[in-house]
Amino acid sequence: MNKAKDRKNALDTLFSGGGMAGMVADATAPRPRLSSGAIGAAEINLIKDERDRLREELKTLNTQMASSVNVVELDPEQVQPSFVADRMEVAFDPAFEALKESIAETGQQVPILVRPAPGESGVYQIAYGHRRWKACRALGKPVRGVIKELSDEELLVAQGQENHERKDLSFIETCLFVYRLAQDYPQTLIVKAIGKDKSLVSKLRKLAATMPEEFLRVIGPAPKIGRPRWEEMASFFEDGRLASNHEKAVTSLFALDSFTELHSDERFSEVLQLLQETPAETEASSAQTAGEIPVAAHTRKANSSEWLGNKHVLVKHTGKATVFSVDSKTQSDFSAFLLKELPGLIAKYEETKGEDA
Repeated sequence: MNKAKDRKNALDTLFSGGGMAGMVADATAPRPRLSSGAIGAAEINLIKDERDRLREELKTLNTQMASSVNVVELDPEQVQPSFVADRMEVAFDPAFEALKESIAETGQQVPILVRPAPGESGVYQIAYGHRRWKACRALGKPVRGVIKELSDEELLVAQGQENHERKDLSFIETCLFVYRLAQDYPQTLIVKAIGKDKSLVSKLRKLAATMPEEFLRVIGPAPKIGRPRWEEMASFFEDGRLASNHEKAVTSLFALDSFTELHSDERFSEVLQLLQETPAETEASSAQTAGEIPVAAHTRKANSSEWLGNKHVLVKHTGKATVFSVDSKTQSDFSAFLLKELPGLIAKYEETKGEDA
């Protein structure tokens, strides 16, 4: 019961000290040995209770931070990211562009949380708020933040809880975050950081370990791709490697400009379909002896993608269709404009057809 009370104020005591240290100590302390069934049920119920409390506490956390007298303006160049990365870098992130636009128009509403960087005077390290920091740096604006003395473990728990309660990370980003933490920290701390039970934490770590990180970075965060499809992708790997045929086919696909121009979710789908369509080595035809790989018409050389305007419309050409995509979140006004103008464009096209006839 005392442990539950200690956990209750974990987040709202970030500004007064004490609570976070207690939570981390509890996370790393050995637990009594009980039957495996009792441990599983107890931990699942505890995590559910904590998740419900954290959701409510996080609603007030932003208000607390925004009104805190400890909020200061920091030079973005004197701020560095967490020592454990939790996001994949992508060439174009619509959500980040929307955040940057919002900060440019209305300012940074929610401060970031930082600690003094160990061994570096005047430099700060982020616990959370990486995208806000990057947006402010790109805009040449100071970043508003709360400075808090945090141990490595406290920083990681704060980083993980904030990201995962806000559902900011994709499934594969969560897997990689868990995998990186597992290199140096106990499973009990990871459970605290991401709010998942030990069994799921173990599965996330193993999935990330199945595929090379460089392979995952080429595909990107794939925010719409969940666990079942990533598990299917992982099934093509053995000891961290693809079969020879699959590896050659994927390498060829990765080299195509049209592939790199796709959204991350589309890149995942392209790679998975390629693996499904490329014969395994045991099914290889005699053509392979000449160095050829029978990669179904999936090499996609006939496919291409291009952006129109300032990332307003993504045009994807395939063998069967031309698809125009507009991000309804970041380009909602333009989307509405297109819908309004399309009938006129279609009528104009029909008139042109009539004239040509």
